[in-house]
Amino acid sequence: MIGPLISLRYIFGAWAKKFVTFTGNSFNSQRLGRLKFSNKKLEAFDIDDLLRASAKLLGNENLGITYKATLENGISVVVKRLNYMNELCMKDFLQQMQLLGKMRHQNLVEIVSFYCSQEQKLVIYEHIPHGTLFELLHEGRGIGRINLDWSTRVAIIKDIAKGLNFFHHSLSSQKVPHGNLKSSNVLISYDDNHGYHSKLTDYGFLPLLQTKKVAAKLAISKSPEFVQGKKLTHKTDVYCFGIIVLEIITRKVPGQILGEIEEITSDLSDWVRTVVNNA
Repeated sequence: MIGPLISLRYIFGAWAKKFVTFTGNSFNSQRLGRLKFSNKKLEAFDIDDLLRASAKLLGNENLGITYKATLENGISVVVKRLNYMNELCMKDFLQQMQLLGKMRHQNLVEIVSFYCSQEQKLVIYEHIPHGTLFELLHEGRGIGRINLDWSTRVAIIKDIAKGLNFFHHSLSSQKVPHGNLKSSNVLISYDDNHGYHSKLTDYGFLPLLQTKKVAAKLAISKSPEFVQGKKLTHKTDVYCFGIIVLEIITRKVPGQILGEIEEITSDLSDWVRTVVNNA
């Protein structure tokens, strides 16, 4: 759910106040240095420009809090304030973000820029306007539920597969290139001429997580390899993709199946297997 309009300066609290001060109606800013931009074609803005932006809360998930920020020039971006990375080596973060920032594909959300200090690590993405696949599938149940015909569902699945395939080929040396593939990390845009278009986001953070306890906050933690303590590979991402496919087909929420009639498991893949075996 999108929260009320506030400023990023207010959201970031004490950290922002160390760098941003107001004197009367004039704005004086101690420059923090420029953000690291992935797309040189975009108009550059500094971290203090970002702090002046109006913002709405988009989500608060395990790896961090996400906001939609509207800059004074009217451009909207999405800012993810990362958790669990303050102890991370700055060099490692910079290298991974520079690598991810080079990724360009019609089914990947583009990383516009990022900011790195010992206190804060921010990733700034392009803004995709129509919410997440999770919201499309599961919100508005009943009369308000959006009908998705099979051709639309197949098109969404194909978009996700194309994005994941590109990512796996581009980052073939990384054991689990996405690492956090789930329906809430698939963003949706829509227009009347082309219908729904899907893009993957929140990718590439696994190499930056220093403990298995923190990695357990990612979607891959539900995979058999992770649960059994086995070696993680590209197939771990493929398992997560399979769960999304089942979610799109059944429109059931993974992990929330218990309590329905004759359901004996909260695992979506187990539920589907049980239904097929009993058919």
